Amino acid sequence: MVIEKFLSEIPLLETQSLLLRKITLDDVDDIFEFSSDIEVAHHMTWEANRNKEETLNNFVNVVIEGYKRGQSADWAIVHKGSNKVIGTCAFVDWSNQHSKAEVGYVLNKNYWGYGFATEALSELIKFGFECISLNRIEGGCDIDNIGSENVMLKVGMKFEGILRKNEFIKGKFRDTKIFAILKEDFYS
Repeated sequence: MVIEKFLSEIPLLETQSLLLRKITLDDVDDIFEFSSDIEVAHHMTWEANRNKEETLNNFVNVVIEGYKRGQSADWAIVHKGSNKVIGTCAFVDWSNQHSKAEVGYVLNKNYWGYGFATEALSELIKFGFECISLNRIEGGCDIDNIGSENVMLKVGMKFEGILRKNEFIKGKFRDTKIFAILKEDFYS
C-alpha cells in the first residue's frame, strides 16, 4: 500500500452537515478567519496568523503545492448550510511501512460545540480504514485541550498515554495526550 497514491487526488467526502474537499485559493478568507483567532491558535503549534498573506503563503499555497506531489492530505471542512469553510482536517503524518496515519483538525470557534469536528473526524477515519486500508489512526492534543480530547473519544479513539514535554509550543515545552483507533476497533 502506498498512501500517497490515495492522496494524489484528494476525494470529496460528504457527511450529513459537511463537505470535506480540497483546499483552494478561494478559501483564504475563511481560513484566515479562524487561523487568525488567538483562541483557536492557543492549543496549536502555530501562532495566530497576523494577515491573509501569512495564511496564503504559510498554509494554503503549501497545501496546494503538496497536492501536486501526493504529499498533502488536507481537507477544507465546508458547512453545507452556509457553504463556508469552517475548519480543516488532515492526515498530518503517515507511514506506508506501518500502515498508520496521524490526524489533525482545527475549527472556527463560532462552530465549536455543534459536533462538526466529530463529524469531520469520523469521516476522515472512515476514509482511512475503508479506502486506504490503514491499520492504525492516531491523534494527539495539548494536555489541557479538553475539547479536542472529547472529539477523539467521541469518534472511538482510545487514550493511550501522555508524551511528556514533547512539543515546544508558544515558548515552552508541553505535554501531549495520545489517542488512537485501530482497524479492528473501527469494525467491531
